[in-house]
Amino acid sequence: MRVRGLVACVAVLALAACSAVRPAPVVQGQTLKIPPGGLKRIAILPFTYRETMRPSSDAGATSPEVAAELVARFMTEAMAKRGIEVIPASDLSTALNAQGLKPVDINPRTASALAATKFGATAIMVGQVTRYREREGEKFGSTSAASVAFNTTIYITDPVQRVWSRQFDETQRALSENIVNARRYPGGGTRWLTAAELAQWGAQSMVGTIPFER
Repeated sequence: MRVRGLVACVAVLALAACSAVRPAPVVQGQTLKIPPGGLKRIAILPFTYRETMRPSSDAGATSPEVAAELVARFMTEAMAKRGIEVIPASDLSTALNAQGLKPVDINPRTASALAATKFGATAIMVGQVTRYREREGEKFGSTSAASVAFNTTIYITDPVQRVWSRQFDETQRALSENIVNARRYPGGGTRWLTAAELAQWGAQSMVGTIPFER
């Protein structure tokens, strides 16, 4: 009976630990003082990608350009669901193209001025995808897990200053490696996620830390 009781206690503690784990790891996060109304309307600058990311020869691989677009879209959707007024990257891209500019060509000050003038934005978000590796295999039998890393920063537009930054960096781990860690993933660690699912999960976690005012 004592052994059964001990097993039961261990099981309860394991479940409690699982429920206490944060939805997704966010590292190197920083939030500075944000003035009232500073995050009233956030414009998303088209995300860039690290130059070391190379297009894969695999037929199902995602190109760096598409990966950057996907992550920017995931961030936009996550903010919209949370009730944050957001201007999508496609609108900023159109405004940049009209002036013959590219996201990599402008700094936060220039981007802030453009977003404030064209869209009445009180803040901008810039981001970069540094790794976007698709899983190999199927959801119940992957030979290589998906791995995604990206960082985002918010600048208020008046005066231009950085007020928030986060970095997501995750390679999915198998349930057999660490049951507490694996259960954090969508699906509770019972399947292998795609890179898009991993990135979307990271975006939702990041947006959950934005201290916006309703």
